[in-house]
Amino acid sequence: MPSILLIEDNLMQRKAIAEFLNLQKIKGQGLIVWEASDLASASSLLKNKRIDLVLSDLKLPDGEGSSLIKETHQIDPKVPFLLLTGEPSIETAVDAIQKGAHDYLLKPVDLVHLKKKVVSLLETASLRVENQNLRHRLDENFATEGFIGKSSVLRELIEKVKQIASVDVTVTLEGESGTGKEMIANLIHQSSSRSSQAFIKVNCGALTKTLLESELFGSSKGAYTGADRDREGYFEAANGGTIFLDEIGEMEPESQVRLLRVLEERHVIRVGSTKPIPVDIRIIAATNKQILDEVEKELFREDLYYRLAVVKLSLPSLREHAEDIPLLFNHFITSFNEKYGKSVRGISKELTSFFQRYHWPGNVREFRNVLEGMVILASDDILQVHDLPLELARPSKSQPKGRKLLKNIIPGHSWKDYELVILQRNLQFFQGNREQTAESLGISERTLYRKIREYKIEV
Repeated sequence: MPSILLIEDNLMQRKAIAEFLNLQKIKGQGLIVWEASDLASASSLLKNKRIDLVLSDLKLPDGEGSSLIKETHQIDPKVPFLLLTGEPSIETAVDAIQKGAHDYLLKPVDLVHLKKKVVSLLETASLRVENQNLRHRLDENFATEGFIGKSSVLRELIEKVKQIASVDVTVTLEGESGTGKEMIANLIHQSSSRSSQAFIKVNCGALTKTLLESELFGSSKGAYTGADRDREGYFEAANGGTIFLDEIGEMEPESQVRLLRVLEERHVIRVGSTKPIPVDIRIIAATNKQILDEVEKELFREDLYYRLAVVKLSLPSLREHAEDIPLLFNHFITSFNEKYGKSVRGISKELTSFFQRYHWPGNVREFRNVLEGMVILASDDILQVHDLPLELARPSKSQPKGRKLLKNIIPGHSWKDYELVILQRNLQFFQGNREQTAESLGISERTLYRKIREYKIEV
């Protein structure tokens, strides 16, 4: 329970204020009130008791109450100090604030006003401590979860994550595959006030519309064939915690409408039911697309986008912070040596240069996997260029694919002309196999199927 040190030499006034404070509750908790009649007894209590707020008369038998401010803040600089004074002058107020008091009240004390001040100061102090704890926890998480780097773009991202972790706001993460969107989402959750509650992950691109809605919103008995009982969805399972919606850009329009309703009304309705179920959740969405582009194409609802992107973070690709590769190498190599009983201790200058020039389409995930394979097959304690996997060592792979394709671009043709040709040739190359075609194009099977219907491609 929060504790208050009340310093007042007038016995009747002190008892009246103490009795009033003892009746108050802050966030459902009562208050502990320690009483002192002079500076000496107050100093003793400060040293021997945990004090969350000091409420002191300005004029005391052995000095001024403001002289206790310095001692209080030497013990704990976060403890708020509230002065009571019978001298309503600007000079008194300025002097008190300059000495470190958070505020002052005039005597005789208005108890209603006193309550508001006490509640405000205690809640502000509590929030400050909570935020410091969350930031400390976030620092620890970044140090242990493998999010390694000292580059300016990465430091900027980390600072933004620290700012939003303790703020219960909806977040959208944009970035290429392998940039760590799920890791960031998990860090935000673990560093928030919801950390003790569920963190539910949903891959929106891996589920059909019907299955996605059933998984997200739940279903009632008889909603569809085989639904022999009421079933809780992910939103209900995440109640009180966080739900991470990955590949949000793949969500079908009908599902987008239902998600928008959840964001606006904070309740879900199970498939086959009309009964709203309240949910208290934080939503973190992620996509490897530029959602605003999808909005312009009318593939994603504009109103849903602005609901989801209250805060939008763009995660940098590895090529945007290639200077962090040596740090990433040192981090991963330690765990791989331990895991596989190896003793790799370094990397040649040529290989470092190659790593920093390479495009890394799969970003940190690709780098980690490549390095793991190299460690497993390493015959020396220093990794060299010749240790690279063959598909990576080819010179043409060290540059973005787009550069090789530019020479084949013919001005005057529309985007749809090229998209149709790309789809047709890839489907032909993979003999109509949609899974392989979608993977090679970097899109989901559902998106590929939609494109096939849109262009009326015969497969």
